[in-house]
Amino acid sequence: MEDDIYLSYLFRPKSIAVIGVSKTPGKMGYEILTNIVRYGFQGPIFPVNPKYKEIHDIRCYKTILDITDDIDLAILVSPIERIPKILGELKAKGVKVAVVISGRRGDLSSLPIVELARKYGIKILGPSSMGIFHAGSKLNAALGPLSVIEGSVGLIMESRTLGMALMGLTTVEGIGLSAVVGLGDKLDINESDILDFLMRDRSTRSILMHLEKINDPESLIDILKNSINSKPVVILSSASDVREKLESFDGYIPIVDDVEQALDLVLVMAGKRIKGNRVLIVTNSGGAGKLITGLSNQTKIKLSRPSEDLIDQIRQFVPEGGICSSNPIDITGRAGTDIYRGILDVVLSSDDFDGIIAIYCETALSDPLRLASMFYELWELYEKPIIPVMMGGEKSKEAVLQLRRKGIPAYSSPCRAMRAIDSLIKISSFSNQ
Repeated sequence: MEDDIYLSYLFRPKSIAVIGVSKTPGKMGYEILTNIVRYGFQGPIFPVNPKYKEIHDIRCYKTILDITDDIDLAILVSPIERIPKILGELKAKGVKVAVVISGRRGDLSSLPIVELARKYGIKILGPSSMGIFHAGSKLNAALGPLSVIEGSVGLIMESRTLGMALMGLTTVEGIGLSAVVGLGDKLDINESDILDFLMRDRSTRSILMHLEKINDPESLIDILKNSINSKPVVILSSASDVREKLESFDGYIPIVDDVEQALDLVLVMAGKRIKGNRVLIVTNSGGAGKLITGLSNQTKIKLSRPSEDLIDQIRQFVPEGGICSSNPIDITGRAGTDIYRGILDVVLSSDDFDGIIAIYCETALSDPLRLASMFYELWELYEKPIIPVMMGGEKSKEAVLQLRRKGIPAYSSPCRAMRAIDSLIKISSFSNQ
């Protein structure tokens, strides 16, 4: 219960003090404060630095002791050697949680700071944290972009610099975030604490964790056992130690060392579940269909032939020269939105398949953006997942981004879609047990 209170202050503070702010763009103290202000945090913000009277038209205080209001969360951006004195002031002020942006991971000089914080009853995130973002609290106190797509994916990052890059990459990739937490050196608050909170966070549907080490494997595995069936986790790591410590977990957690793959998987897992492994591929390119069929041999995906009844229903939509009696269904390069819509409506209404991969190779005969709108309508209409693959030029790229911004797992290549739905099948099989 006590930990819940600390984490509530961390994710849902009613007031924030930023200690060590700067007026110089590019400095961490400036960027953190700017993100908090411009992202729209609703509570009082207290910049602290004796050099300034105001920053961003907000009064700046000489020390935290000059602030008369209560403070839920302190963000520390001052040089690491000043942190012990600041912790004493935080204790006197009654602050319970601090995010320490300062410092470098692995620096032994941080150890006394954490010991002092424990003595004072202050919980520390960091040192060398990238900060914290929580969409539901309108809180962006992170060293990352201001423009973040709000969504349902949570990020837990050890590396400050990689975390900043990944936070920006999600925006480029059209992936919406519910929360971002920079663990840094995790000398106090660790991955298990944050994972436990995000497992109970209603706005978070899937979680990506960057781990180079695991502080408390038993605690982490206990959390995963209790919650992973309802909230999937993807781990980004190349550390053999991480894999070894998770070997005893009897469940499915993809551990990958590729950033693009990690984002692809956490995106699909934030969407709909799939009830089985029967997948139908609908494609306007025979070549793309053959490519994805070959990829399926290394997955749990079952590409079964449609039933005769389903073939009869599909046949009316397939253009001359197309193939409707196999899997993939080839609707030829002449197929437009109406043909896709007719076939997909029929298949999604049937009991033959559990999900669909819809491949579209951009042609001059159809509009990718119109097709994306149709995919969105079907996603809202049916319970089964439909995974769009849209390959081509700028319009297809924009179509993929539009779908992703709406929480739909769309991809730009068959390989990425196949890998994603394979992981969805694996995690769903454990959820259905």
